[in-house]
Amino acid sequence: MTTTDERPAPTPPAAAAAAIDAELGRLQELLGELSDVDLHRAHRDGGWTVAQVVSHINVCTLVWLGDVARLRADPELRFFFREEVGHDLTGYPPPSVELAVAQLASTRRSLRTALPAIEPELLERVVEIPDLGTLTLGEWTPLITGHLSSHVPQALTILVDRGAVSQERADAVTSGGAA
Repeated sequence: MTTTDERPAPTPPAAAAAAIDAELGRLQELLGELSDVDLHRAHRDGGWTVAQVVSHINVCTLVWLGDVARLRADPELRFFFREEVGHDLTGYPPPSVELAVAQLASTRRSLRTALPAIEPELLERVVEIPDLGTLTLGEWTPLITGHLSSHVPQALTILVDRGAVSQERADAVTSGGAA
């Protein structure tokens, strides 16, 4: 384990932002010279396409900025799962039940601490999501949390279909009862 004394001094955020901006700018310029076909090519040995790499960069950035907001809203937070920094790698071993339970606990904690901490003026900001529409953050928030909620019955349907839980147990989870 590396101690704080053994770690190099961190790069100041402004310097890190300038360095990654320059690097991503060069990639952006190069991508502008490609065809859509080239964008969707993977390495000949397999793996991600260039489009998937770009998407991963985007998602990792947004997730990390979300983590910063989580830290701001929850002063006691001291742990992130790898998925919470946008790094659920293809081919990475699947999580255990223990890890999945802990991930849901972390997600719930983040939602409980970060959502109520959204400033009223931020809730009024208009945000466009291509193909979905233009709404205020306050209007988007229940739609996003509703989307998250829709994955609960999806998971239950999979568990029932695979015989891992009974339909009665899944119905109890859906209704908020214990079975």
